[in-house]
Amino acid sequence: MTDIFDPDVRIIADQIENYLNNHPNAADTIEGIAKWWLPSEMEASDFIIDKALNYLCLKSTVKVNVSFNGSKIFSRKRSSQDESI
Repeated sequence: MTDIFDPDVRIIADQIENYLNNHPNAADTIEGIAKWWLPSEMEASDFIIDKALNYLCLKSTVKVNVSFNGSKIFSRKRSSQDESI
């Protein structure tokens, strides 16, 4: 279960959401998100990033796709308004 009240989860979720607002076509794994999407001075475990991504999926901000090799790829969930543009 995602603990949305965990401040570390909320901070990471906010950073991911900010990144996706600035890079709407971005898509990456948890490892890539940790390396590229979060500020370099911000350290977060894969566990916390995963919880933040689960929270964002529940919020319908992020979607997850599973690649052919089983890797989870996270990206911004597009609204029907985005698709009509």
